[in-house]
Amino acid sequence: RATGSTIAFDGFLTLYREDTEDDDQISNDDNEENRRLPHLTEGMNTKTMDIMPEQHFTQPPPRYSEASLVKALEELGIGRPSTYASIMQVLQDRSYVTLDKRRFVPEDRGRLVVTFLVKFFEKYVDYDFTANLENELDAISAGEVKWRNALTDFWTGFKAAVDGTKSLTITEVIDALDAELGPHFFPVTPETPNPRACPSCSDGRLSLKLGKFGAFIGCSNYPTCRHTRPLVVQTKEESDQNSASLDEPKILGTDPATGRTVSLRKGP
Repeated sequence: RATGSTIAFDGFLTLYREDTEDDDQISNDDNEENRRLPHLTEGMNTKTMDIMPEQHFTQPPPRYSEASLVKALEELGIGRPSTYASIMQVLQDRSYVTLDKRRFVPEDRGRLVVTFLVKFFEKYVDYDFTANLENELDAISAGEVKWRNALTDFWTGFKAAVDGTKSLTITEVIDALDAELGPHFFPVTPETPNPRACPSCSDGRLSLKLGKFGAFIGCSNYPTCRHTRPLVVQTKEESDQNSASLDEPKILGTDPATGRTVSLRKGP
């Protein structure tokens, strides 16, 4: 495969060629995009000069920037120019994503929300549903569709979807999220072949839990084993540090009555 161009008419190049006359400048032949190709015809025999085997690995698509995300929303028909700025702001204000080197990086809270919606409200986070709803709102503005009919059609299906989740228990929801997000929070690596193994007890299994302060990762042997950690992907170094700190007392504060330090120690 060759990338370059052929010259149909020499023009000023008949008298002046920068890459051959200006010795102090870098030759244009070193730039693949500016490389001049010889005149070629279909079926022409070519001579093999060299064979260089190279291995290439498939790379994941780049993360969205603000500009590329807006472009994707436009292509999908989601949102309107007046809403794009607020969409970007809400994503960051609710800690669904962070902006790192001008690229959106999903946070664990965002992964939880998206997984829950896709699992239990798949229709309402589908690209086509959102785009079609935008078109329907435009039709309402143009007087082509009555807003009461549009709301009735939407609410009938949405209420049925909500009613379908009412019977679910918290445990069922957490188990579903744990199964979907397990590969993310507990990645298998050569260093940690069993990432769900509890570092505090011998037979405990780590999984997603839900408390009054939100989701976290805890041991299946609770309350016998009270090992917990934040809902983040831990590196091996962080896991080793947390395991080493289990035997160290945790400082809770100072007793206002006695002035003594109050600490929590691991029991036998």
